[in-house]
Amino acid sequence: MEDSSGYSMSRISSLAVKNIIRNKKAILLSSVGIIFGIASFVFFVSLGNGIKSAVFGKILSNLPVNVIEVTPKSSTIGIFSFGGLSSTGIDDATVDAISSIKGVREIYKELVLDVPIQARGEFYSRRIVTDLAATGIDEDLVREDIKEGYKFTFKEDGPIPIIVSKHLLELYNSNIAQAMKLPRLTADAIIGFKFKLIVGRSFLAGTKDTSKVKEYECQLVGFSDKAILLGITMPIEYVRKFRRDVEGSEGKEKYKKIYVIGENSSIIPSITQEITSMGLEIDKTRKTIGGVISIAILFLGTLSILIVALSAINISNTFALLIFERRRELGILRAVGATRGDIRKMIFLEASIAGMFNGLIGVVSGILFIRFTDYLARTKIPDFPYKPDTFFEMNIYILIIAMLFSIFFCTLGALLPSIKASKIDPAKAITM
Repeated sequence: MEDSSGYSMSRISSLAVKNIIRNKKAILLSSVGIIFGIASFVFFVSLGNGIKSAVFGKILSNLPVNVIEVTPKSSTIGIFSFGGLSSTGIDDATVDAISSIKGVREIYKELVLDVPIQARGEFYSRRIVTDLAATGIDEDLVREDIKEGYKFTFKEDGPIPIIVSKHLLELYNSNIAQAMKLPRLTADAIIGFKFKLIVGRSFLAGTKDTSKVKEYECQLVGFSDKAILLGITMPIEYVRKFRRDVEGSEGKEKYKKIYVIGENSSIIPSITQEITSMGLEIDKTRKTIGGVISIAILFLGTLSILIVALSAINISNTFALLIFERRRELGILRAVGATRGDIRKMIFLEASIAGMFNGLIGVVSGILFIRFTDYLARTKIPDFPYKPDTFFEMNIYILIIAMLFSIFFCTLGALLPSIKASKIDPAKAITM
């Protein structure tokens, strides 16, 4: 039975600090693995967060929570997936069926312009002629993306209003501008840019009836994530008009994509379930990429913690050796009134203090390595699309968790040695 009397906590703390100072070299050497693991944890988790912020902040924009992107179901052959192989798009009958689903407020359509088109214009004194891809989209869907003072509506006369993807501007600034020795552009600087659109002609194909080849003026009125990635997007009525002009009829419309607007976010899961049961696909790009990044963060973070956990074995061995060397000292402490609980507390406190300092060193090392790596990445890696200003994103929670891991595993490593230390027989230890 253990004596209830013993040392005060302040005296135990004083002894623990003195023991740490006296054995600092041995404890520090045994803690290298923990320091490395904590630094790795801070580095990899911050890197993962930075990549995630770059991807979702710049590359993948957020759709409102009550909007669903619906596309034709992809067909798969082996490891290859072909979007719309089994279906050329979403027809009006399907759109009507979706609109009848409970909770669907509105549907916006995206239609591909499948006639030859060509763009021609002057850009910084350079004459540019190129084939283009184009889509048409419902005007209301991108209303908020249109620059103030401009309109994205169908009209029989005047320039055709077009929007382009924000990604296209980023691609130009990071690659094309440098290669062609052209200035980098901002969105505001290029708004209002005009060029000629030749409908019915391209380098690869064209209508045999040259009387159907017509020239129109286009004007850039905004940037949108809903615009086609490499091409131009215009009000959907222009696509229908051009198909009539070139092909003689609109044909049976098949939409590349539709945007389903729910009445509120709570109804979205049930709408999604009904849409997928119709053989259509919901765009899960954000979810998939987010999942991949999260798994990578989890893997690297777990690897770092595993390093720390394995290092706890070194801590355990070190404390076991120190206790063996201090068995006479511990026996004297027991003889002059220290209880077994006091001995355990002292060893645990020593381990906690060591863990705190190891964690601090690991966190500082991780931060310094992050700063150094980020500097190299920003200054030495050539520009590429969506190159972030920083590749890392730290927050106080990462640092706190890292510190707690260090303290926990150091204390865990001292568990068995502390139990053995508390069982030392004072009489035997003093006479050794």
